[in-house]
Amino acid sequence: MRSTDSGATWTSAITGIDSAWVVRFDPLQPGTAYAGTQTAGFYKSVDEGKTWIAQNQGLTNMDVRSIALASGLVLAGTAQGVYSSIDSAASWHSLGLESLDIAAVAVLPNATSSTVFAGADNGTAGSGFLLKSEGLGGSWAVVKGSFPADAVVASLAVASAPSGGTDPPLLAGTSQGLFRSDDRGVTWSPLAGLPTTDFNIALFNPANPDQIYAGSDGDQGNGGVFRSLDRGASWSTFGAGLPVKPRITALALQPLSPAQVVAAAWNPTNGLAGAYRIADPAATVSGVTASAAPSASRPPSATPRAGAAGPAPVRRSSGTPAYATYAVAVTALLALGAVILARRWRIRREDQNSFRP
Repeated sequence: MRSTDSGATWTSAITGIDSAWVVRFDPLQPGTAYAGTQTAGFYKSVDEGKTWIAQNQGLTNMDVRSIALASGLVLAGTAQGVYSSIDSAASWHSLGLESLDIAAVAVLPNATSSTVFAGADNGTAGSGFLLKSEGLGGSWAVVKGSFPADAVVASLAVASAPSGGTDPPLLAGTSQGLFRSDDRGVTWSPLAGLPTTDFNIALFNPANPDQIYAGSDGDQGNGGVFRSLDRGASWSTFGAGLPVKPRITALALQPLSPAQVVAAAWNPTNGLAGAYRIADPAATVSGVTASAAPSASRPPSATPRAGAAGPAPVRRSSGTPAYATYAVAVTALLALGAVILARRWRIRREDQNSFRP
C-alpha cells in the first residue's frame, strides 16, 4: 500500500511487485524507492512507489530482509549474506556472510571508506549477534565488549548528521533493548528509560538527529511507540488507542512534519495487523486512526525469543507464508517501509552453516 498524505488514505502499490519485507525511499534521489521481497529478490521504483522493476543482477539469494542507503551505496541483507550496489541496484556484489540470515544492515560512510554493520541470527531461537566490517569487501568481526552478548538485532539506524559527537550516531534495536553508539560502533550503551524487551524498529528524525523514535514488542505488556527529544536520555510514550500489547513492527515520519507518525502494528488480541496514524505525539493523543490499509487475518511467521509463544504462519495455496505488508510513502522525497512482521528474525534454514565468531 502507498500513502502520500501521512497515512490518511491509501492506494495499491503492487504494480510489478507482489509483496515486500522492507521498503526504503532514497533521500538523495527524489521519487526513487527500493523494496526487498521474500522470494523475488530486490525491486526498484522511480515513480514514488507506483510501479516496480526487479533488480537482481549478481544477487544470488532472493530473500531480501533489509536495506540500507548511504551516499550512492545500496546494501541488501538477505537470508544468505550481505550484498552491495554502487549503481543504484543495477548490479550487486557479495560482501560475504553467505551462511547467515541477515535481519538488519546499516552503513556509516566517511571520507575514505564505509563501515558496514549486519545483524545476524546465529541459528538458535532468540539468539544472534552484530557484525562489523571496515570497508566494502573487508573482513567481518563480531561486535563484542559493550554490545549485549547473543542479542538478536532486529533493526539498525544511522542518523543523518552527528548528534553530540564527531560521527553520526547509530541505533540497534535488539531482543535485549535499544542500544546507541557514538563512535562508529566501537562501544555501545543501553538507552535507559525504556522497557527491556524486543525493539523491532528504531529511527532518527532525519531533520533532527537528537530526536529518536522506537517501537517495541508487546508480548510482555510493554509494547508501544516511544520518543526521545534529547538523544535518548529520556523517553515518553505516545499512541493511546493502539492495540493492547501491540507489536510495533515499523515506523515512518512525515518529513515536513515529523510530529506526525505512521506506525505498523500487530494486535495479539485478535491477530489483526494494521497501520495507525498518530497525528501529534507531542500533545496528549486522544486516539489513533487505523489506516485504510488491509489487515492480515493472522500475524506473520516468526521465530520467538526463547520461552515465548510464536504465531503460526498463514500459508498460501503454494505453501509459502503469506505476509501482510504496508509500504508507507509519506512524501516523494523520503519514506520508510512499514513491514508487518511479528519479528525481524527467524531460525535459519536447516541447510545453512553455522557462523563461528
